[in-house]
Amino acid sequence: MRRYILCIITALIMLVMSFSAKASNSNIEWTKEEKQFMEEHPTIRMGIDPSFVPFEFIDKDGEYKGIAADYIDLIEEKTGFKMKVVEELTWAEAYEEAINGTIDVLPAISKTREREQYFIFSQPYYYFKRIIVTRDTDTKIKGINDLYGRTVAVQRNSSYQSYLMELPNINLSLYESVEEALTAVANGTEAYYLGNLTTSNYIIHNNGLTNLKFVAFEAEKKQGIQFAVRKDWPELVDILDKALDSINQQEKENINNKWINTEIETDYWPIIRIVLIITSTLILIWLVSIYWILKLKKEIKQRIEMQEDLERMRKEAENANDIKSKFLARMSHEIRTPLNAIMGMAYLQKKTSLSITQKLYNERIIKSSNSMLGLINDILDFAKMEADKIELERISFSLDQVIQDVVNIVSYKIDERELEFRLIKNPQLPTWFYGDSKRLEQILINLINNATKFTSKGEISFEIAMIAKEEEYCHIEFILKDTGIGMSQSQIADLFEPFSQGDSSINRRFGGTGLGLSIVKNLIEMMGGEIQVFSTPLNGSTFLFRIRLEIDQPREAHHKDERYSVYSVCFNNLRSLVLEKMGEDRNLIDNYLGAFGMQCEMTSSEITAINMLETIQGDMEHGYDLLIVDYKTPTENGFQFIETLRKNKKIIKFPKIIMLFPMMREDLFDLMEEYQIDIGIGKPIISSVLYNALIELFHNKSVAIEKTNNNMVETKKVMDMKQLKVILVVDDNTTNQLIVQSLLEEVGYRVYKAGNGKEGIAIFKEHQMEIDLILMDLHMPLLNGYEASLEIRKISADVPIIAMTADVIQGVIEKCNDYGIYQYISKPFRPEQLIACVHNAVYKEENAEKVGEIFLDQAHAFKMLGNNPEIYRKVITEFLNENQNTVDELSNLLQVKEYAQAAQMVHKIKSSLGTIGTEKIRNQSIDLQRMLEENEEQEIVAVSQSFLSGLSKLLEEIKKELLK
Repeated sequence: MRRYILCIITALIMLVMSFSAKASNSNIEWTKEEKQFMEEHPTIRMGIDPSFVPFEFIDKDGEYKGIAADYIDLIEEKTGFKMKVVEELTWAEAYEEAINGTIDVLPAISKTREREQYFIFSQPYYYFKRIIVTRDTDTKIKGINDLYGRTVAVQRNSSYQSYLMELPNINLSLYESVEEALTAVANGTEAYYLGNLTTSNYIIHNNGLTNLKFVAFEAEKKQGIQFAVRKDWPELVDILDKALDSINQQEKENINNKWINTEIETDYWPIIRIVLIITSTLILIWLVSIYWILKLKKEIKQRIEMQEDLERMRKEAENANDIKSKFLARMSHEIRTPLNAIMGMAYLQKKTSLSITQKLYNERIIKSSNSMLGLINDILDFAKMEADKIELERISFSLDQVIQDVVNIVSYKIDERELEFRLIKNPQLPTWFYGDSKRLEQILINLINNATKFTSKGEISFEIAMIAKEEEYCHIEFILKDTGIGMSQSQIADLFEPFSQGDSSINRRFGGTGLGLSIVKNLIEMMGGEIQVFSTPLNGSTFLFRIRLEIDQPREAHHKDERYSVYSVCFNNLRSLVLEKMGEDRNLIDNYLGAFGMQCEMTSSEITAINMLETIQGDMEHGYDLLIVDYKTPTENGFQFIETLRKNKKIIKFPKIIMLFPMMREDLFDLMEEYQIDIGIGKPIISSVLYNALIELFHNKSVAIEKTNNNMVETKKVMDMKQLKVILVVDDNTTNQLIVQSLLEEVGYRVYKAGNGKEGIAIFKEHQMEIDLILMDLHMPLLNGYEASLEIRKISADVPIIAMTADVIQGVIEKCNDYGIYQYISKPFRPEQLIACVHNAVYKEENAEKVGEIFLDQAHAFKMLGNNPEIYRKVITEFLNENQNTVDELSNLLQVKEYAQAAQMVHKIKSSLGTIGTEKIRNQSIDLQRMLEENEEQEIVAVSQSFLSGLSKLLEEIKKELLK
């Protein structure tokens, strides 16, 4: 009876709806043109997407169904059209035929700017929202911006393809259907899909893709489903819009409920089955409960004993970990102390009169000491990683310097195995970055040493490439290839596990703990990068890792300006000839010289080189200015080749000579003067080293620079030598005393020495009025550094105390603060680090007493100008003369808004400011130049006032300095 009543009610509702629809249809007022169009075109050809569920699709019986199909049924009733589907076409084919005009209407499509070129659109009849679909384990994607730089799956010729093509840095992976794209994301072939919520949800639930999730974005925007009509039928759009307007709300809700909120008749059998299972389980539990109750007391007793065992094991583990930490700290301390003496003595020896070969050997000692320090740090790093205590520094560093340091450390191992080593670096890469240079160096040394260990013949190739460059960041790829023994896939799988080397035979043949690569992987991931390995047994290995580094914009800009400033040289009119047999090295040199602006010609034949020099050098105006010769390229050697050239009478004007020496052939540097070689460079070739060599050859030097191993090493000196500052060094190690004394006296300090804490206190009491700073070792006999510092603080609360210790355990800094020690230097220290720390501490109070802000950075200028007072005065005098009227002239240009000329004036003095001015005023000049070039009027007013004020004060300070 109840069912009968429901049927009657349903029939009445359908009757009313039918009447309403007919009434609606009868109320549509067609224009004359619209009626004529309907008569002339009774049949409309439609192109559909056969799998765009639930909007439109072809079911298993071949029928056209979906939301769009139901709307089309209503439109056919209201218009009299016969809207026919063109069958057996994919969506891509239907879309192309619609563009070509062989299909009249696309009934379920979204409007995009691209599609508006080919179609006119009806009003939307259904709305949906865009979503990103990922696997449920992915937590990286929060919105559309997170997809930049990634690959996204999308349906071909869909609105989402057009949408994504308008966004930068997103790669598209095109699929013929949404179902294929979603399946690819579910099985891991693709990582992301972009589409609409309705279709994606429908397919996911119908196909059981349970490992996917949605990420909504642009929540405030709704995307519409519309009819796309060929452009020459605007009447059809008007007809469709009127028909859509006549569809009432109830009809729309019925369609929506049919496909989106479909009600399903409840199937009670699963519930009954669950009830039966639960009942059976309860009966089974009841039957076995007696057994478990009988065993409960015994189980409780066993658990108590187990808990006691676990607690005992936990305490033993904590004790063992504590012993390990103490052992690591003690071991580190005992090794670091003599290592500090080795590094210090090597540094002092470098200051003596040495031959070029001795200097290079000495540099190797320093680099190898640093390498040994790195090994110690590896062990400590691993312990820190286990405890999640390791942190990365953010300091400014030169990538070229890092590469040079790495090459110096690993070169002797490569040469020992007689391997070729190739270095390829993109010349467009910036030089200065922010980051942890020591950790990057640690990564590269580990990888190159690993490649060297497993390569018995052939070569090692090290490439640094730039993947992409943003405004503030650079994406860099490091690639290391070797021709060694290679690895199987099973060995690669265990490669980054600590204390693992693939298999025991590897360990027996090559040694090592397998700890380095584990640390490498952890450090790269901490830097936000990833590392990959590609290898085949007996065919070598390739290690590849990518990181993103922040560019040090001020130093990089200054670095670029230096290359084109008045203190540098313009290479545009210089010509060079390169004699090099290795193709990769020729290309690298060509790229470097091209980046410097120098004209370059290449050859691998010594005969050709001689002919070129004879033919062209006769013309004094168009001759070669520079000849770069690889030592190993000529048949005999590079020296003999140069001797032959000098005897050739046809070469009238002899060029400058740069000779490229093989790795680890420091003995050849001693022969350069004998064969009149201007400059020697050791391979592999690094951009900055080659650039410095060119500067030295073609620029009249105005700065005093000390060179060692082709690297510029600047020696900091105390500027005020009239009244020497006094340092008290308290250290029980006499070697360390000697090193610190020598370093400090070399830069203008007087030094008192004490061998323990009691002696240090006595000396401080006697010379309290003289001593400006105390360097305090923490571990000494009789009285340690902590207790001695506490006693000194009772005498003076102001004297700076800097701790010197090889301790690396946690809590040292906090303990130092408790005992009145507020600065800390870890052994082994670098000499430059010690001098800088002492200088900053000694002169900190003196600088603080100066009134007003300082704009003339004397310390920086001295460093840039080789610590030469005469050149310093010439430079600041020339700057003052050139800029006497700059403030007034720049003010006038700004007042009349002549921003282009003002930008040129600011650019002209910017490089000089980088040499003699503070970082603040130079940064203001960089900002002001950019604002002037981009006509940012509001920002120019504020920045220009501050810059002009600073420039005026700088000029006043220069005048005062010149009067001294």
